[in-house]
Amino acid sequence: MRKLIAAIFLAALAGTPARAADKPTLAVGDPAPKLKVTTWVQGEEVKDFAPGKVYVVEFWATWCGPCIAAMPHLVELQEEFKKDLVVIGLTSKDSNGNNKESVDKFLEKNKAKFTYRFAFCEDRDTDKAYMEAAKQDGIPCSFVVDKTGKIAYIGHPMELDLVLPKVVAGTWKGKEDIEAIEKSNKDLEAIMELAEKKPEEALPKLAVFELTNPLKAKQDMFGVQKMVLLMKSKKYDEAKVVGEALLAKSVAKKTPMPGAYTGMILADKELNPDKKNLDLALKSLDTAISFDDKNIGLFLAALELQLALGDKAKAAEFGKKAVAASEDKQKAQVEKIVEAKLKDGK
Repeated sequence: MRKLIAAIFLAALAGTPARAADKPTLAVGDPAPKLKVTTWVQGEEVKDFAPGKVYVVEFWATWCGPCIAAMPHLVELQEEFKKDLVVIGLTSKDSNGNNKESVDKFLEKNKAKFTYRFAFCEDRDTDKAYMEAAKQDGIPCSFVVDKTGKIAYIGHPMELDLVLPKVVAGTWKGKEDIEAIEKSNKDLEAIMELAEKKPEEALPKLAVFELTNPLKAKQDMFGVQKMVLLMKSKKYDEAKVVGEALLAKSVAKKTPMPGAYTGMILADKELNPDKKNLDLALKSLDTAISFDDKNIGLFLAALELQLALGDKAKAAEFGKKAVAASEDKQKAQVEKIVEAKLKDGK
């Protein structure tokens, strides 16, 4: 179970070699480097950062699951701040199969969902100017460029809904606001660590955190964390209310997340040994799959849910769908996972 929750909250990190001290640096407050792009794969070219506009330059790759998981939220932010904001998904050729062909294939499949601008770089000059200069080793990574063309924020896209309203309004305080976000993250992390051993003590602390961090409490992932903690504390009715709210967000946005987490949490036999509210789990996963019918993780969660409901035949059907949705290089691994779950399932 701990691995599942860790997968929900953590972005994958990609290591890079140590950098020499004399290489260019990039920090909050510095002018944003010009983008050197080979091809604007989707959307209008951005030749320069126009005064009066805010930009998000999002570094991603086709092999990066957390990057793709962050994209629906970037679409929402682009729509919310469409008069002031330009979102750019920027990716560069690498040795892991991220090339022009794979990017074209990805966008052809997902262009109806991910409607902001995408740029591809045949070389890694822009990566060096941004990622390496800012000493960022993991993706997804967002660089927010303010209305004066300076870097306002560097970090995970999960935090953009705390950053962009202030940057757009011109009230962003840079380092001061970044330190406040970092503190709230550490405080929440400490609460969730306490929840691993003493959920009954963590719950009131989370309630205080929610009151003192209202913007953070509105984030989808906070709702997921709250639901997990309520389940650990066996507050099943309260967890159901949170789960229903997460599902309602998915329905309103027409995206699998965050509602899919409701199904995943309720389907997990460690978090939900008493099999509470499985009807909500079923509705949540059915809804999520209706928005994304190629998601291996959703099929595996549905498999576990059907086992919890006692329907091994339906569980096997979802196992077949998970295998069918996997790429050739991962089919064998997915088949083993499905086989083990069906063998161990009760």
